Parts: sequence; C-alpha cells; structure tokens
Amino acid sequence: MALFRRKQEDTQENTCDDDLYPDPDEFFENTEEETFVKEPELLEIDHSDRYIGLCMVFEIAFALFVYYRSATAGRNYLIALAPILILTGIIGNRAYQHSADMKLLTSIIILADIGIGLQLVIDQVYAVSSTFNLLKYIIGLAVAIIFIVFYELFRKILNYRATVYIMMAAAAVIYGVLLCYGYDPNGYGTNAWISVHGFTIELTDFTKVTALLFYAALFSSSYRYDEKKILITATLFFFLNLIGAVLIHELGSFFILFFLHLSILFIYMDHSHQKRVYLLTVFFLCFLAVVLAFGLYKLLLPSYEAGTLNAVTGFIWPFVRKIYERFSLTANINNDPYGAGYQLLQGKKAMWMGGLSGNTVHFNAIPVVESDMAFIALVNEFGWPMGFLAVIELTRIAMHGGRLARKLLKKDRQDSLVAFGAAAMLYLQGMIVILGSCNIIPFTGLPIPFLSRGFTYQTIVLCFCGILIHMSEERKEESDVQEEEEHSQRGS
Repeated sequence: MALFRRKQEDTQENTCDDDLYPDPDEFFENTEEETFVKEPELLEIDHSDRYIGLCMVFEIAFALFVYYRSATAGRNYLIALAPILILTGIIGNRAYQHSADMKLLTSIIILADIGIGLQLVIDQVYAVSSTFNLLKYIIGLAVAIIFIVFYELFRKILNYRATVYIMMAAAAVIYGVLLCYGYDPNGYGTNAWISVHGFTIELTDFTKVTALLFYAALFSSSYRYDEKKILITATLFFFLNLIGAVLIHELGSFFILFFLHLSILFIYMDHSHQKRVYLLTVFFLCFLAVVLAFGLYKLLLPSYEAGTLNAVTGFIWPFVRKIYERFSLTANINNDPYGAGYQLLQGKKAMWMGGLSGNTVHFNAIPVVESDMAFIALVNEFGWPMGFLAVIELTRIAMHGGRLARKLLKKDRQDSLVAFGAAAMLYLQGMIVILGSCNIIPFTGLPIPFLSRGFTYQTIVLCFCGILIHMSEERKEESDVQEEEEHSQRGS
C-alpha cells in the first residue's frame, strides 16, 4: 500500500509539472493564434475638419493684409468678410460631413479669397471700366450649386449616343452667334463677346463646357465606340473648334481645347499604334501651321504695306499677323513698346516692382488689369509670395483633380474623364495666361481662374470646382466602404 500510495503521489506530481510547464510547441502555437485574433484595430482619427478653420484664419488674415494695401479696399473686404465666412463654414461643413477632399476644397477657397481681395484693390488703384460686384460672385456660386444638384441628371444625358452630336451642334451654334453678333469690348479684334440687355457675356467660355460634355459622352460608360470612330468623331469636333476660333479671331481658347483634345485621347484611349500615329500627326501639323503662318506673314507683308491684298490674302492676313505678333513679342517685347508690346512691357515693369510686400511706388499703368493681367496685378499689389501661393494652390487643384480622376477610372471612365477635364482646363488656362502675362510663352489674353473679373467665366470655374468636390465626396465614401469590406474579409 505504501508503494502504491507513493506511485500515485509521483503521478500527481508529474501531472502538476505538466500543467506548469506545457509543451513549448503547443504554447507558441496557441499564443500566435490568440495574438492574431485579439490584435487591436488601429483607429485612424480624421483631422480634416481643421481645414475649415485654416480657411477662416486665412480669410481674416488676408482681410487685414488687404486693408494694409488699401484702406478702402480693406473696408469693402471686411464688409464682404461676414458672408464669406458663413459660406466657408456651410460649404466646408457639408464637404466634411460627406468625406470630401478637404485639401482640394481649401485650395479652391484660398484662391477665391485672393481673387476677391485682388479685385477690390484693383478698383481702388487702377483705372477700370467697371467695378467688382460681390453680388454677381454670389449669384455665380448659386448657379454652380444648382448645377451640382442637377448633375446626376446631366450625367444620365451624357450616356445617350445623340449627346455627342448635340454638343457638336451646340459648339457650332456658339461660333455662329459670335460670327454674326460678337464684338470685342477691349478693342483687340477678338469677337468673343455678345451683349444682352447691357450685360456682356463671353460665349467662348461655353465652348469649354461643350468640349467637356462632348468628350464625356464620347467615352460614355454605358456604351463603347471603337477606336476608329472615336478618332474620326473627335477630329471632326477638333476642326470645328479650330475653324470657329479662326473665324472669330480667338485662338486663346482654342489652345486650351487643343491640349485637352490631345491629353484626353492619350489617357482614355487604349494604347495602340494608330493612336500614337494620330497624336503625333496632330501635334506636328499644328507646329507646321505656326511655321506656315510665319512664312505667310513674311510673304504677305509687302502686299499689305502696298495695299494690294486681294480677297483671299486679305482674309488670311489678320490671322497670320496675330500669330506672328504673339510669338515675336515673346522673343522681344521691345520691338513695339508703344503698340503690340505695350501691355507686356508695362506688366514686366509692374512685376519687378512687386517685391516681397507689394508695389511701394504706386505704379498702376497696366492695361486690362482686371482680366488678362490679373496675375501681374496680384504680384504688383501683394508681392511675389502671394503670387507663388496662387500658383501653388492652382497646382494643388490640378494634382488633387488628377488623383481623383485616377481613382474614378477604376469604376467609371466617364466620371474620371469629367474630373480630369475640369481640373485640366482650370490648370491649363490659369498657367497659360500666367506664363503669357510674364512673357514666358505667347500671350493669349484669357481670364485667369479665380483671379480675373468676369461673371460668365467665374461661374463656369465655380461649376468645375463644384464637380470636383462632389465627385471626391462620393468616391471617398465608396472607398471607405470598400476598405471596411476588405478588412472584414481579412479578419474572417
């Protein structure tokens, strides 16, 4: 019995030892399983609401800076500051609640604030034909909001095959109206405006809208054209805009449509030898057209000076002269300092007088400062840092718009094209006019997004910005749902 009792005690001791010291393989295996199952989830805290406060702080600080530059303009800006802050809060809160791209919204609001302050200063410092009206700006914002509300309806219309040809017809009608009733209030020979009951409307701005809708319908998500039909239809629309621009003597807007045409076909068409040949051919044909214009200018100049131009050469002469003057002035603006080069020469003087905090010698002899030369006025009045800030924010809009278009491309090619086209046209027009007014590339004489005055174009700019914000909030919500689904799948 003693021996049995001893063996039982040994067995109990061994059992106790096994419980205290389990098998190492089983221990680590169980530990790994428990660690994987019980791994705490890392919650990402959203701090994007701080961008609303950042915009408001900038608006208050900028109001003080405007007051420092011009007391009258500063008082007018302070009066406008209350509705500006209210609109910033409402729009920012709505965008934040719908998980929109707050960095994109911040860039848009900052540029809009800079443009309003600049126009108020221009009214006090420069000689302009009309004054800036904040009410028109708010009306343009209301039109943009209405457009965004009904965007889903427009989106459905883009899926009809007939929309492609309707947009082509709309562009043709715009050029036809300008050819018959267009005029140039600035006296530069460009028939891009019409007058309706005392209101001046720049109809060429609507050609950008028809172009965006045309390409969106051409690359519809509900049907798919073959490569040959896309190239033929897009080329017809391209030459329609070219002929219309030539007839109304407005090549500035066509530059925007030219780059938009090439970039959309390059990005959204499938890679093929036919596409590469087409794009290279169009690019080199346009380059040869510029060279041909220079040759015709030299050839027709003696006949023009002698007054012996016939019907054909008399029709061609204004176009080749305008092209030659634009490019030759870029090379040397001193060739005609009191004629064609006067605007750029005055802009060059004003730009170098800007300094770090703005012009201190009260130089204000800049032609068309409220529109074409708005960037020069910005540097001249507020200094180079503010000019760099405007360029940076415009570039940020293009970057965020391009990132949004890339994300949308995974689901809907048409939405991606609309986002890309809206961001591209804002950036292209802004940079082309800014570089042209700085005499780096040929000057086009177009308004600058956000900075220039003009009810028609700024309303279109606000519509494009609204589309980008609207698409970013929709896409971000869908991406969050997709991330949650992927995370739940990994956990299961």
